[in-house]
Amino acid sequence: MTVSPEQERKLIEAAQADRREFVALYDLHVDAVHRFLVSRTANTQLAEDLTSDTFMIALEKLHKFKWTGRPFRSWLYRVAINEMNQYYRKHKKERELALKQWKEEGEHFDAADMNLKKNEDAQEAVESIRQLNQSFGLLKPKEQDILSLRFFEDQSYQEISETLNISVSNVGVRLNRALKRLQSLHNPQNA
Repeated sequence: MTVSPEQERKLIEAAQADRREFVALYDLHVDAVHRFLVSRTANTQLAEDLTSDTFMIALEKLHKFKWTGRPFRSWLYRVAINEMNQYYRKHKKERELALKQWKEEGEHFDAADMNLKKNEDAQEAVESIRQLNQSFGLLKPKEQDILSLRFFEDQSYQEISETLNISVSNVGVRLNRALKRLQSLHNPQNA
């Protein structure tokens, strides 16, 4: 379900006036926040926990939220990124395990997962995705954030700018650098 900025503003104001109204904002954004966190952690259970934490913090701090016309989801992504980073600072070993799990998950892709017929082209596609997944896991967290927001969450440069609190032109620069780094990790011979 999508809503107009005006409808979202009204939902926010209703939730600020009565915390029970927060459920409408939760329902509107929970899937996107969870999907983003799964793409960043490669761990469904951790993503669920972080999603829950994100919305608890959002509910607690909703009274401080000021409507500026920016999407509420951008604020939620920023809270989610902060929660994920805080979690990994406290659990450094889990970050290492997550990266290892990310690599292992990528090794289990097969043609059936991608609804491809089993042939040489499908096997090449699966192998390419495995390698890309492994390369993505080697990127710096900020590079993963910007690529996830752009390509997994399909955010515009403006939305990414608001989420990461950087200028729109800086989004382009960081995105370009992250893509180049991903390409060099994925195809070192072409770098």
